[in-house]
Amino acid sequence: MLLETLANYNPFPFPVTEQLKPWCLSITLLFLFFVIFIYPLMFYLGRKARNNNKIRDYFTMAIGLFLISTEIYKQLLFAYHYNFQGDYHWSLFPFQLCSIPMYTAAIMPLTRNEKLRKSLFAFMALYGMLGGIAVTLFQSSVLTWEDYSLDYQSIIWHFGLVALGIYSATYLNIGSIKFKETLKIYEYGTFTFLFFLVVAEIINLLIILNHGYNEFTAGGNMFYISMFMFNLAIPVLSTVTSTCGWYIGFIGYTFALMAGAFLIFSTYFGLNKLTLKILSNEKVKETLSKLKRKES
Repeated sequence: MLLETLANYNPFPFPVTEQLKPWCLSITLLFLFFVIFIYPLMFYLGRKARNNNKIRDYFTMAIGLFLISTEIYKQLLFAYHYNFQGDYHWSLFPFQLCSIPMYTAAIMPLTRNEKLRKSLFAFMALYGMLGGIAVTLFQSSVLTWEDYSLDYQSIIWHFGLVALGIYSATYLNIGSIKFKETLKIYEYGTFTFLFFLVVAEIINLLIILNHGYNEFTAGGNMFYISMFMFNLAIPVLSTVTSTCGWYIGFIGYTFALMAGAFLIFSTYFGLNKLTLKILSNEKVKETLSKLKRKES
């Protein structure tokens, strides 16, 4: 009863007559808040976390738990407020590309294996960032429920994935060493992505085997690439899959995401190298030393 009462509580009591539009005033102001305050803070904390395991572990887990709490709210809202009792709508199961960072952030502090830790951070820095940027640029994909609480939950979630990506990339210090050595971070993140991709397809298969194909399972469609779901709402990929078949669509989807993650990795590397080059400039060094002397 308590869960049902909480789920039916409407934090926005005024009637919602239309859904939020991409880059409307409230979303733009929210984005500016992230750009001005949250993203610089993530960069600062990422640097601190390199040499402070407590910041790394507690803060990363706190982000994961925050994301999990908002996901629980969404699931409860669907279960009670939108009368999804009974048969669960498996398309809502939180195992999409943009859902995984809440698990990796929450469990990362529990691992003691350095390679596994780097792999989880690399996934969040590259593939989590990719999902966050995609929705940040194309917000219409998540502004669909005409429910402000769900719309803002989705927007904050994906803005948060960008923040988590900045934090993770800064912690890993991508670009601080030679390109080939740094490339290991991309490999770690990609192997982690491929692992979750395989798990997603296994979940899709288990959903269909246990519940059949109907309006509630909708092919499972974890990672939006279920072998049972051909009408994908992803531009280009939906056309490729329906025309050439699932196998070609699956391969194209996988390599497209890997290419997107590599582009983000290269951007991190380039920005880090540019920053180091600027800081090594004699005039910049002299200016920074003068500022330090004034502060002291």
